[in-house]
Amino acid sequence: MISLSHSMKMAVESLKSAKLRSGLTALGIIIGIAAVIATFTLGASFGAFFSEQISSSGSNYVMVMSTKENLFFDQQVEVVRNTRGVVAVSPVLGVDGTVTFMGEARDYRVIGVLEDYAEVGSVPMYDGTFISDQDTAAIVIGRDIAYDDYKNTITTRSSIEVTIYNNDTEEYVTRMFRVKGISGSENTSIVTGADSNTGIYIPIAVMKEMSGRDDYPSMFAMTESNETVKETDEEIERNLARNLGVSERNLDNDDLIPFRTMNQVEILEQVSSMTQTMQLFLIAIGGISLVVGSVGIMNIMIVTVTERTKEIGTLKALGYTSSDVLSMFLVESVVISLIGGAAGTVLGLIISYIGSAALGITMSVSFGVIVGALIVSVVIGVIAGVYPAKRAADMNPVDALRTV
Repeated sequence: MISLSHSMKMAVESLKSAKLRSGLTALGIIIGIAAVIATFTLGASFGAFFSEQISSSGSNYVMVMSTKENLFFDQQVEVVRNTRGVVAVSPVLGVDGTVTFMGEARDYRVIGVLEDYAEVGSVPMYDGTFISDQDTAAIVIGRDIAYDDYKNTITTRSSIEVTIYNNDTEEYVTRMFRVKGISGSENTSIVTGADSNTGIYIPIAVMKEMSGRDDYPSMFAMTESNETVKETDEEIERNLARNLGVSERNLDNDDLIPFRTMNQVEILEQVSSMTQTMQLFLIAIGGISLVVGSVGIMNIMIVTVTERTKEIGTLKALGYTSSDVLSMFLVESVVISLIGGAAGTVLGLIISYIGSAALGITMSVSFGVIVGALIVSVVIGVIAGVYPAKRAADMNPVDALRTV
């Protein structure tokens, strides 16, 4: 029986004699493997990035969002604050406003919060300090707004005007604020709502006065630890539902509860589920390419066997056994597929690198996925090459030599 190295050498020589055809044959495998590698790598990279974002802002906060207007007031904030396991809470009231600095006006979303929001919302301070509940004319702005949006740089102690529409008086209210701090950092959490690099925060008491609103669309609560976040989430839901007149038996019916709660663990699970769904979809597309590629290899190998019929007859006449011929063509099929798999792996990693760079996340490469892709390539080569190789091995040498 001929050696594997000899079969490999003959396979390489055969591929060299028809480079273009071999390259086109491997194209389906290249596309399929590249899609699978890119999907897994980008999915893993995004998952790692999001997990890092979760960790950077802690994993022990709960968001409470009303599903109808005029639902949450100070009383409901106290209900959440007094819930077992809650260590801090801040209502959030955001309205559209106009911020004017040195005669230059721009529109932003202005957010009214309590001082606890700095901790609950994981707001990093780039300069100065966050607002306190006692402040009446203090404001915190994101560093992108302070340094990039206006012709003149805004610094701490700068004076700016904020104009907000008042629902009660149906008039615009303008107040002068002094910048107490500039929020933001190079790595800002994407989890807790507004990006602190572009956020504008004022005391919620001032926001209520300026906007004429007393209700809060949402609240952020921090729990004692990430181990108790789910339990505290459920406790908050029970206490609020009871306070709002929802009976205990209706707690399991989301349609009868006028608010929703969500914690960071649930967010991570949902993102993970969406990422997996996206991966499965793209892998299915890659799988179709692999099937097409394997059929292409099989067709080309059948053509190759037909073209080399006389060569097969000569080899058998020289003493090559059917097993030798089977091995020779099977190895050639595997080599085509393996070359396509290797090229697809490189292409997939390049796509992953470009995609990660475009998204601004760190590329996460799994060695196991690369090895798995190459193994899949070999398996496809074997499956696609079995029939053509067997067809070559079963040829009668006399009949093969008679072929013109």
